[in-house]
Amino acid sequence: MRPRMRSRLGRALNRLRRTALGDSTHEATERRDEQLGKTDRDRPEGFLIWVLSDQASEVGPAPALAQALEERIEKSVHVLATPLEEKPLVEEVEAHVIHQFAPGDTDGTIRRFLDHWQPDAALVLGQPARARLLTEAARRGMPLFHASSHRAQTPTARKLPAYLAMCDRCFAPSASDANVLRSHLKNAQTKIEVTGPLSDTTYALPCNEAECDELAKLLGGRPIWLGARITRSEVSVVEDAHRKAFRSAHRLLLILVPRPGENAPKIAKDLEERGWRVALRSNLQEPDPEVQVYIADTEDELGMWYRLAPVSFIGGSLDTTVEPTDPFNAAALGSAVLHGPNEGRNPARFKALAAHGASSTVTGSRDLGDAVISLLAPDKAASLAQAGWNVTTESANVVERIAEVLEEQILEAGLAE
Repeated sequence: MRPRMRSRLGRALNRLRRTALGDSTHEATERRDEQLGKTDRDRPEGFLIWVLSDQASEVGPAPALAQALEERIEKSVHVLATPLEEKPLVEEVEAHVIHQFAPGDTDGTIRRFLDHWQPDAALVLGQPARARLLTEAARRGMPLFHASSHRAQTPTARKLPAYLAMCDRCFAPSASDANVLRSHLKNAQTKIEVTGPLSDTTYALPCNEAECDELAKLLGGRPIWLGARITRSEVSVVEDAHRKAFRSAHRLLLILVPRPGENAPKIAKDLEERGWRVALRSNLQEPDPEVQVYIADTEDELGMWYRLAPVSFIGGSLDTTVEPTDPFNAAALGSAVLHGPNEGRNPARFKALAAHGASSTVTGSRDLGDAVISLLAPDKAASLAQAGWNVTTESANVVERIAEVLEEQILEAGLAE
């Protein structure tokens, strides 16, 4: 069973447990058990990378690392994430890792945790306060690696934790950070390598390239914007914005991807009643030149729509009852990001884009329409898209390098057989 399928099954089982016990009761029990090193989840088959970090946002690049390593060794790779911060992960990241509360720093807890999970390697991000846990992992022969998410994050040598001397390799975010590490680890066997920071990054969503090329030809250079996983309450906002933008560009096409579970045929019917020419992908209809709104309601094609649309509105960001769609997926594929004020329980990715001028926030249909009109100018959309691409791929080379080192470790240990 693939990791995505396992994660969906796990979330379904969690929902059933929470329904039976009540959310707060279940979460309190789960937190207590996991902090004691207990869990009802099985260790997955294949290679298991354990990521221990200070903050939940630091786990962001873990799925990309797993994918890069999986492509190298052609074997299932999984990630066990245990941030010390008791905060939700980004929903897209949560779907691709095993998220546990970090175990406590007592002998019994550590023994239960490591006996159960038996990670093949550990990646320590930052300087999490779990010295005893990491010391025991090293004593068991587990390869330890260290990385940082920001430059100049390494404190003075006197303040660095002793367990860094047990790491096989430290990936330094800058030359100055590497110098601090060398000063601290001058008597250790730890290798120090300057790679740049392991900041939050993502892998590009896949798509059928042949079909994407065919659709691009069919669309013939039409101006396009995308509503990515729109909730039912956002449909009218997006439709009003499209009507406003349509007055400025009469060939403008809205590709609307409904959120899973929404009634796409009903959305199509409602839009037709409002005067739009609509096509529904699940009915095998195409976005022909006369189509003004294309409802793309088939599964696992979001990567294709991001590739085709220069501008994307992030669904769920104007609906406070749901977690918004991950904005990094759009930015990583060169689509300019528009979103509402709802940034979800872990807003790190929205804030990262905003900090680099790689997104634009809207509050309703009027300014969403204005933003779409503004980004119809190719240079403006390209500028926003380039900034977003830079943010989401800054650490791509670091991910590849760590995957390469892990592959070497796997081959040396004979774990790829």
